[in-house]
Amino acid sequence: MEFNKEKWKEKLEERLLENFSVTLKDASPFEVYRALGETVMSFIAKDWYETKQEYSKTKQAFYLSAEFLMGRALGNNLINLGIDKEVKEFLQELGIDYNQVEDEEEDAALGNGGLGRLAACFMDSLATLNLPGQGYSIRYRNGIFNQYLRDGYQVEKPETWLKYGDVWSIMRPEDEVIVNFGNTSVRALPYDMPIIGYGTNNINTLRLWEAHSIVDLDLGVFNQQDYLHATQDKTLAEDISRVLYPNDSTDEGKKLRLRQQYFFVSASLQDIIKNFKKVHGRGFSKIPEFIAIQLNDTHPVIAIPELMRILVDIEGVLWEDAWEIVKKTFSYTNHTILAEALEKWWVGLYQEVVPRIFQITEGIHNQFKNELAALYPNDVDKQNRMQIIQGNMIHMAWLAIYGSHRVNGVAELHTKILKERELKDWYELYPEKFLNKTNGITQRRWLLKSNPQLASYITELIGDAWIKDLSELKNLNNL
Repeated sequence: MEFNKEKWKEKLEERLLENFSVTLKDASPFEVYRALGETVMSFIAKDWYETKQEYSKTKQAFYLSAEFLMGRALGNNLINLGIDKEVKEFLQELGIDYNQVEDEEEDAALGNGGLGRLAACFMDSLATLNLPGQGYSIRYRNGIFNQYLRDGYQVEKPETWLKYGDVWSIMRPEDEVIVNFGNTSVRALPYDMPIIGYGTNNINTLRLWEAHSIVDLDLGVFNQQDYLHATQDKTLAEDISRVLYPNDSTDEGKKLRLRQQYFFVSASLQDIIKNFKKVHGRGFSKIPEFIAIQLNDTHPVIAIPELMRILVDIEGVLWEDAWEIVKKTFSYTNHTILAEALEKWWVGLYQEVVPRIFQITEGIHNQFKNELAALYPNDVDKQNRMQIIQGNMIHMAWLAIYGSHRVNGVAELHTKILKERELKDWYELYPEKFLNKTNGITQRRWLLKSNPQLASYITELIGDAWIKDLSELKNLNNL
């Protein structure tokens, strides 16, 4: 992006006057941060729109993940736009400390480790490589917790990153959908975040769903002065997008986690199929030609029976045809080598929270059970240990492998262990499904942004091609 000081100053002053009734001279660091963020959003709006239009008729990858560890957006976006140095110098000339401005941004920590970091880095890489990719998750009101010590013990407090709103998100009420559970329904309201590629005009999207009740207030109960119960439905609905990984030591906690998983998966698939129909009508057999859905670990695996529900119950596709579509559409990323750590759900919980999804999952289980009996007629033990439902527990990883056409680990050694030990039965049955995708990082954030002095020195030694191709760093060995 070309940087024009006069245009940026004009935009900043407009935003400050419109939003805060202050000038650049009197603005606080927070006010400058908000105005700067809105200025960036205004300059990328055209490219973001054009990217969406260009990709609407092509095959897209949709990345479903319970976590996206996005971090702060301002510095990363300025780097990817290629104007971080110019903006810092520009603010310095105005007597504004960029570091103070950047510190005003709350961390969008919608993840707590490798799973969320991988998801965020994949989104950055897809955009930088000009690949059509969109992420889907939950807009958790409270990100990963803040920690402090009190009397020698760790204490956790919620990180309310949305307490003053988010300049990097755009609400899309026209795309709101309804998600139905066994005994209630909630509204899923989407917010879109731009994912800016480095050195390109390509801007992909991360869509985050926020949960809301169908009716916010029971006026009759409120007028009876029972204020707590008057907003009970609103509170219960909003709990779905309140916090990442709520405590699941009780059945109520487990139910909330299952609601979270189904909430964002159902909303996302409804959105994907709606947009598919806008372009391709009811040609559902073409779904695998235009839609690729990546399941990041087992949290979104409920998407497999949910897509079956949409195709069979809503769109009237025959079960056999729908299953062929599902298998060709999904891919699954495994993140663990411990079989006991693979996600499982109690049948009774599924029946209560998502009864129709359980029926479909049971149908998939019975279908696979028959296939196993035909494949291994003399090995009952193998049949039993590979069944999706065992002892009143639903094995989500088994459902993921059976319902996907690709399964990957996140490191060469990890994938090797999966093939030879933890998922050996499955690799023997489906060797063509297994492949490796190394768990990488984006060098833009983790080197160019975090260590500018080292980044400058590397560029001085080997040029700047490494910023988009990390393999270029091997050239340092030749010096």
